[in-house]
Amino acid sequence: MSDHAIRPTFPEGTQSLFWFFFLNFLSCQIIMDSPIFLYVESLGASATVMGLIAGMTPLMVIFQIPAAAHVGRWGYKVFIATGWSLRLVFAFGLVFVPLLDGVINQQSQLALVLVLLFAFNVVRGIASCAWYPWIRGLIPENIRGRYLTFEGAFVNSGSLVAFLLVAAYLGQAPTSGQFSVLFAFSVVAGAGSIFFILRVPAVAPPSEEAGKKQVAAWAGIFGNRLFRKLLWVELFMAIALGGLAAFTVKYLKAEAGMQANQIMLASAAKFVGALGTLWFLKARLDRMGSRPVIFFGLAIGLICVAVFGLIAGGVVPLNFFAVAGLYFSFGFVLASVTMSMTRLAMATVPRLGSSHYFAVFAVVGNLAMGMSPTLWGLMIDLLSGRDVVWLGIEWNEYTVYFAGVAGVLLITALATVRLEEPKAARLNEFLIDLIRHSPLRYWMRD
Repeated sequence: MSDHAIRPTFPEGTQSLFWFFFLNFLSCQIIMDSPIFLYVESLGASATVMGLIAGMTPLMVIFQIPAAAHVGRWGYKVFIATGWSLRLVFAFGLVFVPLLDGVINQQSQLALVLVLLFAFNVVRGIASCAWYPWIRGLIPENIRGRYLTFEGAFVNSGSLVAFLLVAAYLGQAPTSGQFSVLFAFSVVAGAGSIFFILRVPAVAPPSEEAGKKQVAAWAGIFGNRLFRKLLWVELFMAIALGGLAAFTVKYLKAEAGMQANQIMLASAAKFVGALGTLWFLKARLDRMGSRPVIFFGLAIGLICVAVFGLIAGGVVPLNFFAVAGLYFSFGFVLASVTMSMTRLAMATVPRLGSSHYFAVFAVVGNLAMGMSPTLWGLMIDLLSGRDVVWLGIEWNEYTVYFAGVAGVLLITALATVRLEEPKAARLNEFLIDLIRHSPLRYWMRD
């Protein structure tokens, strides 16, 4: 019997989720990642403002806390479909901002961008509280790791296509009109994603919660020892990674002088790296557990951040292929760790009150990811122009930033040691399995 034959399949109707993710990320990467940062940078946004924009999406997840009380009353699918439809209204408003060149000044255009992104992310934050409970109800526990790897593959395929299209379309010196077309394309792709989310089966909340407003048992949530340890890892990881996309773009554009299309192509490599997790985690995550994957991802992430720091410090020369390689590695790390944390959260959170548990899990990480870019950005602005050579490294604002991120990643690794996952493999067993099933081994044998 083949491996495919004995492998459980996904429940009927859930395949539409994959196409939803493809189109959703084809849409949202344009107004939540490097393209929007390139646009606001063209309006003269400072590192602090870019940090604020980078932090806006995760900060608005705080609205999951009050919204979680109403999920059982309305249902998971209704919450998601309504929120994703409403946020497109504000994405549509972004289409007209670049067209106001010459009508209003750049500061006013930047203010409009901030207002529209704020509204977009408030709606997203409210609606997303239903996501984890819905997925956990749809996907059986024994195949959640496999599901998350396929979900990640479609997420990163959509993101990769978005970045490649943007890179090809923007060219070296993009105009305001081109950004307007990009934002319009984002709205169209987002509308397509809603068609597929409506085809996904609904899952009823637990009978004890259906049709009722739920009161959160805060003492029980924060008193749950396993859940509390997971929150610490989520917190430190968010502090480390918050703003990384924004500040690498800021450094490459403003300090290193890379062209816009080169930055987009290099950034696209992170989605190629994330697609590598389809092979890496497809069966391994369910078999080996989340904890060793988190350790492995943090180790690679630490190396990448250190190399970026050496580039900023003038020790390692900057070139397009080195930057693309770092983005590739970052994508692999981020996808692996995110999937592992999500799977572990689904296994840790109890059935009753799950909406509030998942809301707390999302809010803790996202608040840190939202606040940290602003603080990182303030630090970069304060240190701007202050260069000191020490140990053969030029310590400028970006060298200090990458060193700070590396320090927080080390703290995250220490917090990961305390995670409890009874069925997880040890790190040495994970590494042995990785070597044993490495493609290089089979190539060498041939």
